[in-house]
Amino acid sequence: MWLADLIGGVVVLLFGLSVVIFSMQLPYMSEFGPGPGFLPLWLGIGIAGCAVAVILKILKKRDRVEAFIKPQTRVGLQMLGLIVCAFLLLPLLGFSVGLALFAATAMRLIGKHGMLACGLTAVGAAIGINVIFGLWLEIPIPTGIVGW
Repeated sequence: MWLADLIGGVVVLLFGLSVVIFSMQLPYMSEFGPGPGFLPLWLGIGIAGCAVAVILKILKKRDRVEAFIKPQTRVGLQMLGLIVCAFLLLPLLGFSVGLALFAATAMRLIGKHGMLACGLTAVGAAIGINVIFGLWLEIPIPTGIVGW
């Protein structure tokens, strides 16, 4: 697991550095205060800093004989695949339906919940997202082919 942790730390470090680099292309300040580059820059710095701390902790570890893949790694990979699928399907299904299906599928895969609970969560999430963002906050959200 030592090598897997090290690889994960380096990947997160590279992600944090890429966020910093891309955020530097946005204006840091605007005429009213922080600009669009302010938050991503500091988030990237925070991510990279935490990754460095994790990498240093991993490099100090003496026990390097652990297995590369632990039993929970499969669940993590399933979740990663689910996240990728959800974001690829968001333009097609729409924001409300896509995130509702994501929540229900994650409940089923990881939490081993029953179909009724997953279905009720999906319906509640879709309605909640549509009401809160679409109606209450009046934020236009992508609807996709479903119209929601």
